[in-house]
Amino acid sequence: MEERETAAVQAVDKAELTELSSVRVLTDSQKQPDLEALKRQTKNLYRYRVGNVVVEFDYLHNGRTVNDLFALMVQAGM
Repeated sequence: MEERETAAVQAVDKAELTELSSVRVLTDSQKQPDLEALKRQTKNLYRYRVGNVVVEFDYLHNGRTVNDLFALMVQAGM
């Protein structure tokens, strides 16, 4: 995976980012995100746009899925 861009979120041109709702995340046989499929859908694997908001991701290989983490955020009232 290429290195993460270090530009500040405020300096990012939102028009250059992929709308997150248009991305389809496929998983491989080990239920990990298919990074090649993600790379074909977006220019930047770490930053997306949700409406007019820039969203930044980190990818960890710790067994937790995005859904798991989102559920934890909802439970915590974030």
